[in-house]
Amino acid sequence: MIGRLCHALLTSAARRWPADLRAEMLAEWRAELHALPGGVRRLRYAASLAVSRPHREAAVLVRPGRNFAHAVLSLVLLAGLPMLYMDLALGWTTVYSEDTVTWQAWVGAGSIPAAAGLAIICARVTTGVTQLIRPVLLPAWSIGSLYATLAAWPLLSGHLPNRSNLASTALWALSAVALGTLAVRARPALVSWGLVVAAVPVSFWFITMGIETIGEEYVGRGPLAGYLFTLAVRTPVHVAVFLLVYANHLARRPRASAPEVAAVPS
Repeated sequence: MIGRLCHALLTSAARRWPADLRAEMLAEWRAELHALPGGVRRLRYAASLAVSRPHREAAVLVRPGRNFAHAVLSLVLLAGLPMLYMDLALGWTTVYSEDTVTWQAWVGAGSIPAAAGLAIICARVTTGVTQLIRPVLLPAWSIGSLYATLAAWPLLSGHLPNRSNLASTALWALSAVALGTLAVRARPALVSWGLVVAAVPVSFWFITMGIETIGEEYVGRGPLAGYLFTLAVRTPVHVAVFLLVYANHLARRPRASAPEVAAVPS
């Protein structure tokens, strides 16, 4: 029974490899499996191959011009999209009443997966940035780009930045970068994405230095409902989702290897 299960897991893992390599890899794995003592160790070995990251084709070759263009586009997206969203969101996140909380809750809740989806799209169109920035530095790049924009924005209109806002936003940025960096370094993928999920409410707590529920008197279903409503509609939550998912998705893609770098024509 264990033997059949092990061979089924190896066959499943082999399907992730190119067709011309499957037979060779499967034969090698079966030989290693046969050499392992004990059914538990064999099952653990086969399961580890079955759940490991799927084989991907070689990463994009290093092209300095292309990668630099991707980095510029990445900076524009990270600095521009959250600022645009926060400006648009002011219309439905500043006033609450019994007549509005229902649709505001739905819009806010829908904005969270929308932010994650947009982050993945942006990551896929700026993959070249990973050849210029180490994966472990991507959270700092993503969140730092927006923080620099927030700090410089008042200067463009001839005003000095609000120190209190800068301080609270700095705490948000530092906590999000710290947890985002842990997520980038974490393995397996489930743990990594779990840290991303945890980083969103934790960083939100740092920007408010507490749980300041909004609209609780209109939600009318207790403190938990008020807190969930607050998480759903607050723009820093949506922005954090976008930035952290963007960084983690990019960090988990393969980078060009040394032979690929050397193969680029001069």
